[in-house]
Amino acid sequence: MQRGHTILIAGAVLLVAGIAITAVWGTSLASSFLAENTIMQTTSIQPGQSVDAQIAVNALDRPLSLALGVERQDSSGDIRLRETVTDPSGETVSTSEFDESFFTTIKPEATGTYAVTVTNIGTQTATVSGSFGYMPFVSANGQPNFDDTMSDGLGILILGGSLAAAGVVTLIVGGIITVADGRRHATTTTSEGGITYRKD
Repeated sequence: MQRGHTILIAGAVLLVAGIAITAVWGTSLASSFLAENTIMQTTSIQPGQSVDAQIAVNALDRPLSLALGVERQDSSGDIRLRETVTDPSGETVSTSEFDESFFTTIKPEATGTYAVTVTNIGTQTATVSGSFGYMPFVSANGQPNFDDTMSDGLGILILGGSLAAAGVVTLIVGGIITVADGRRHATTTTSEGGITYRKD
């Protein structure tokens, strides 16, 4: 087997392995995220209006995370929002005002349903989206911890992507070598006066 063909086969194996790993672990991580979070779809909030979301908390060893994105229609408009998170007894456990994307963590003290209310306290319509629940990269102390995330699946996703990229590069190299080898081994023959000449 020519070396170009060997490299092409190796590239194909790397590409397929990378895609398979990414697909399996990506689906697993996405399913886990959706199961542990309430997704707040993109919603326009008029001045003085609110939107709500809830999540059931069954364990107290992980902090809740609230991530909100704000889309501005007009950069000069007065956009101000307030988030309020209440625990199962109705007590406020978090409240903040913001005008841009916002992220916070809340340490739950009791199991039950936690609710977040996002209120538009500005004068312009605000468009928000986000999630309320458990973020995979937030550790028990509420701080970002990408080491655990890497070991829990994100690292495997990156590995899968790297393998797929290496597979593509290997396929390109294998194709170039195959073409180069094909040209080098191509022969032409001519006959002249009963004598055959070959050009490699």
